[in-house]
Amino acid sequence: MDFTEEAPVQPNKTSATKRSHRSADQWEALLNRFEQSNLTIKDFCKKENISRGTFSRWRIKLLKESGLPGFIELHPTVNSSPGFEAWSLDLDLPGGGHFRLRCGQ
Repeated sequence: MDFTEEAPVQPNKTSATKRSHRSADQWEALLNRFEQSNLTIKDFCKKENISRGTFSRWRIKLLKESGLPGFIELHPTVNSSPGFEAWSLDLDLPGGGHFRLRCGQ
């Protein structure tokens, strides 16, 4: 065996991949496209060639800067009035989320 021969150098993945740096305005436009896409975060990030971690960091950062609440506290009330009917509301959210609100039975 000859140990003087060097093993081939494997390219570093991070140096081989071109990283693009986006401005806050570009991230806002990207997040708006995501909201309109009806794709999951995973599928959208794959399509746009961005990491989910970076996507999530920018999403949180821009939400905080917007001043919009991330969560809204709801206080249920019970209505026992005659003629009251139970109801439910189902929302399919962007990114594959689902929200269900029920009142009554």
